[in-house]
Amino acid sequence: MRMEDKRILAAGAGRMGRGIAHMFAYAGYSVTLLDLKERDGEGFSQLADAALAEVEANLIFLSGLGHISRAQVKKVLELIRVRPLASAAGELAAADIVIEGVPETREAKQNALGLIGEHVRADTIVTSTTSSMLVTELQEWTTKPERFLNTHFLNPAYLIPLVEVSPSPNTDESVVEDVIALFEAIGKVPVRCSASPGLIIPRLQSLIMAEACRMVEEGVATPAEIDKAITHGFGPRYATLGVMEFIDWGGVDILYYAGHYLSKALDSPRHAPPEEVTKMMEDGRKGLREGRGYYDFRDMDVEAWQKEKLTRFVTLLGSLGQIPKPGV
Repeated sequence: MRMEDKRILAAGAGRMGRGIAHMFAYAGYSVTLLDLKERDGEGFSQLADAALAEVEANLIFLSGLGHISRAQVKKVLELIRVRPLASAAGELAAADIVIEGVPETREAKQNALGLIGEHVRADTIVTSTTSSMLVTELQEWTTKPERFLNTHFLNPAYLIPLVEVSPSPNTDESVVEDVIALFEAIGKVPVRCSASPGLIIPRLQSLIMAEACRMVEEGVATPAEIDKAITHGFGPRYATLGVMEFIDWGGVDILYYAGHYLSKALDSPRHAPPEEVTKMMEDGRKGLREGRGYYDFRDMDVEAWQKEKLTRFVTLLGSLGQIPKPGV
């Protein structure tokens, strides 16, 4: 079966389900948005109208920015079918890939995955969009753990490219490869991570948000000043260089010494560099200057790599209107 012929079903017609329906239809795929709540006819009609109206509004917004024509907006909407809970058995049986997107509660996840497992075919791939529960926990509520994995989208799902793909030790490798290939086919950027609390982004994000709140609480800076620092410094920097690339670019030794200083000054063990950084210092793997850090630069065209990164940085800052005009 061709990738674009796969039958996609988003289970749950809330914000996440609508975002998933949007991104697949935008890429030219037919997608079913399945409501998992019991409603009467009028209630479902209102839900379906609201779901399609939300997707249409987001598409019109993109059209206003020149990313899609009004004619294409109509075609995207035609690819989305909203179906009630009463049709779940038939819709789930017809699906090749089911993406569960119900609220982040154990009861909601258990009920949704139980219903899905009851009706999907043996060869159907099932994923959950959870950001807080481990795939190793959720798989207990599935009928085919080997065909189940987590796929975490960042809101708004139709805009943010990243998808965190987290299989369990029981997930077939072919299933992981198929899911990654599907997301790449619709223009997403999948990253693979093991079953660990917080995956990648929520784990990093929770620390950043907590530390920002702590700085406000301590009187270090106002919320507005912290946000200005993020949008004009932290954000553009890490949209150009990944965190690990940035460590290597500046030097592992900077992280080592700064981390130990902050850990002591703030009385915060979490700021101390991990053991791996100490080992890298001992081994002389201090980053770009030494040719090795988290990355191996010895066989790279480092000058071309740096130029590409700086070009991207300047382009990004230019699009944000953050490049100052010459004063001469």
